[in-house]
Amino acid sequence: APAAFVLVLVGAGTKSAQFPFHFWLPNAMEAPTPVSAYLHSATMVKAGIYLLARLFPVLSGLALWPVLLTTIGLITLVGGALLALAQTDLKRLLAYTTVSGLGALTFFLGLSTPLAVKTAVVFLITHALYKGALFLVAGGVDHGAGTRDINLLGGVGRAMPYTAAAAGMAALSMAGIPPLLGFIAKELAYESTLESAFATGLTMLVLVANAATVTVAVWVGFSSFWGK
Repeated sequence: APAAFVLVLVGAGTKSAQFPFHFWLPNAMEAPTPVSAYLHSATMVKAGIYLLARLFPVLSGLALWPVLLTTIGLITLVGGALLALAQTDLKRLLAYTTVSGLGALTFFLGLSTPLAVKTAVVFLITHALYKGALFLVAGGVDHGAGTRDINLLGGVGRAMPYTAAAAGMAALSMAGIPPLLGFIAKELAYESTLESAFATGLTMLVLVANAATVTVAVWVGFSSFWGK
């Protein structure tokens, strides 16, 4: 069983861009926008996470399960969020936060508590909704303005008000602003870490990742449309 779990984890980690296989996802930017939305948010990259979740009743009793999943998930969660801060391309910004989100899902499955597993399910749905919307927005902006560079896009909201409104709503959910679903997911995330064995350290790391995610949400949803 431990050997089977490790092999499954390698496959799932590759599919769902977990460290050290995270690098392929931000580089898969050549697809048309609807394909990017499908690839990066709702379905395709979550297949590995889905496999781990389906195998949770079978393999979560192994001693390796919490050790490997929480470690890999936490590195991917924090690393993806921090790497996103170095990007200026709309799609790459969103892709790195997708890597971070996938790390969060792995991390919560690794915690293995009933609340953590529920948190993973809620965040899986939440992430698909706001990230799919933001990828479609990025494609619309690229088509309309001819660029995805956030340094060149300030003020585009005046020419694309409906797109800007959609981006703002999705970005608010990504930032975890109440009463949107993203707020519930982030509250559950903090609650899950606070009841874990290393509550303070894990909660601080999740807070750092969330702070970086909020920064990206502001860049993508507001600065690109209403900045100078």
